[in-house]
Amino acid sequence: MGVVKRSTRAPALIENINRLCLVLALAPLSGCLNAEAMIQSRRVTTVRQSLVEVDLGEVCVTLPRPAKGANVAEFRVHAFGRVSDRDRDHVVQAIETHGPELRHRLLLAVRQLSMEHFEEPDLQTLRTQIIEVVNGAILEEPLQSVGFYSLTYSNI
Repeated sequence: MGVVKRSTRAPALIENINRLCLVLALAPLSGCLNAEAMIQSRRVTTVRQSLVEVDLGEVCVTLPRPAKGANVAEFRVHAFGRVSDRDRDHVVQAIETHGPELRHRLLLAVRQLSMEHFEEPDLQTLRTQIIEVVNGAILEEPLQSVGFYSLTYSNI
């Protein structure tokens, strides 16, 4: 019987092939993790979780000639704003201090909207207008988003 000699190069070759496969498998994943984007996403999530609601009041606006066949329409909205917890007291005080001026600006902003804006599914233009009016009156722009406790639109 003859002695079978094993090659010492075979295990090294297999180990190199394994390393190559590992490198090739991980290559598509390089660059997928953007640390700055992950940190920013976490900050946004944290800020959203720390937002509190502030009552912005109720506004009732009569819109002239809103639709075909209707002479007048009434639009009533009771809105709230979301601000960071640390800005809450300042915003509440500013709303109480500038209440009549703020209400007047909101009425003007709502009256300038067209019917297309009231027909938007998410009322994004109305929300943007409210944010601009409130942040314009408070100066520090603490209002992050706007929601509605109630919203009604009716042709009279």
